[in-house]
Amino acid sequence: MNSVSRIEQATGVASLKDPEYTGPNRCWPCTLSNLGIAAVLTAGVGAAATRWVPATGVAGPAAATVAAVSLAVIYLRGYLVPGTPRLTRRYFPAWLLDWFGKEPERPPAAVDPRETLVSMGVLVDDPAADDVMLDSAFAAAWRERIDAHWNDEDAVRATIGDFAGVPPGSIEFESYPGMLVAYDGPERIASWESRPACVADAAAAATLPAFDPEWERRPLAVRAELLGALRLFVEECPACGGQVSLRTEVVESCCSSRDVVAATCDSCGARLFEVDAPPDLLAAE
Repeated sequence: MNSVSRIEQATGVASLKDPEYTGPNRCWPCTLSNLGIAAVLTAGVGAAATRWVPATGVAGPAAATVAAVSLAVIYLRGYLVPGTPRLTRRYFPAWLLDWFGKEPERPPAAVDPRETLVSMGVLVDDPAADDVMLDSAFAAAWRERIDAHWNDEDAVRATIGDFAGVPPGSIEFESYPGMLVAYDGPERIASWESRPACVADAAAAATLPAFDPEWERRPLAVRAELLGALRLFVEECPACGGQVSLRTEVVESCCSSRDVVAATCDSCGARLFEVDAPPDLLAAE
């Protein structure tokens, strides 16, 4: 837990925050548009007080109170005006939403994840499906690691720390709707769609060195890409053992909607993988 989160927990502020629209999920188009509304509202209250009760000197305190309350609401809830997410999604132009992108796009890996995993022997041909599947030996070893990591957060923290090159003891996890984030102090080092996705990555990172002699020498970005690609082949949910299905979905955020390819547990709904759907796939459908 980072220092700001610790202060919020200690003061009780964290319990007042809406995690759906704050923290990593904060929508900056919504936030800035509501700050503009708060500024107009503050100026309006100050002007009205000056006009209607000029001799009382309440204009300044009244405007300051409105400004303080507005800022607190925006900080804690993400927006001031009810319905802002829907309004922003409908009326903000696409170029403005792109400019305010919540996360920088991760540069593509220098290798093709599928081809690399095939070359390792981790993925093998599946003649029945005219596709590839997990090698049985790797799948069994990975599943064993997943089971071991699921009930041992220290093991997850140690594996993630070793993978990212940070002290395991400094790693803290924070959960948000649709996201698990790992921090090294105040620095955000990784995020996943869910805890099951994080555990799957940690278990795979601990399993792959035995199957890939080059694993430790591969760039961090490449290794991260390979871990994410492997989650496409998870068949049993790390959380409940339910079947994981791959499908296209429409995901709506506060500002936009997009088509994604997602791997989701049919039993508990845990999201294990999500990526924007390729245009050719959407066209085929």
